[in-house]
Amino acid sequence: MALFSRFVNPQVVKQLLERGGIEGAGQTREVTLLFSDIRGFTTLSESRSPEEVVALLNRYFSLQVDVVFRHGGSLDKFIGDCIMALWGAPLDDRDHARRAVACALDMADTLGEFKRALGDADASFDVGIGIHSGPAVVGLIGSEKRREYTAIGDAVNLASRIEGLTKDAQRRILVSRIPCSDARMPSISYHVEPSR
Repeated sequence: MALFSRFVNPQVVKQLLERGGIEGAGQTREVTLLFSDIRGFTTLSESRSPEEVVALLNRYFSLQVDVVFRHGGSLDKFIGDCIMALWGAPLDDRDHARRAVACALDMADTLGEFKRALGDADASFDVGIGIHSGPAVVGLIGSEKRREYTAIGDAVNLASRIEGLTKDAQRRILVSRIPCSDARMPSISYHVEPSR
């Protein structure tokens, strides 16, 4: 459970401990997934030393994981320079879609602060964020030697593909209609600036 607490909001870990732990056998849950990928990272990393690349990523990821936790999400994993986050598992959360969208908006604000701290030399640093809700299989998945709590299925793949569309759409955040039309989700009104 101590290792799990590195990826999950501390409040979720507390609730899991009160329930007696995590169910690792696998189950289908209605979840919302968020993928956030750094744009142009290969170009950015080519102009820096390996130590600078790692320090930059770690600084950025630390800020954004705090945002995910603040909105009740769990860090599923880092995939290179991409963050995969999850709402609705390991604990039920009827507001998973609303929390994920609010998180994406907060991540965009945090990105702005991070870019200001980087200065003009790194003005091209940007991200694309894709969000989708749907059923996914969640559980401890992997080998006998290493397992991770993760989500798999079409909803996961679609969330990743939506993130991939952000560049061509010239938008920092794209959300599928499913989280937006969730009847339990209160109306959210916002304007997302085109990415720069």
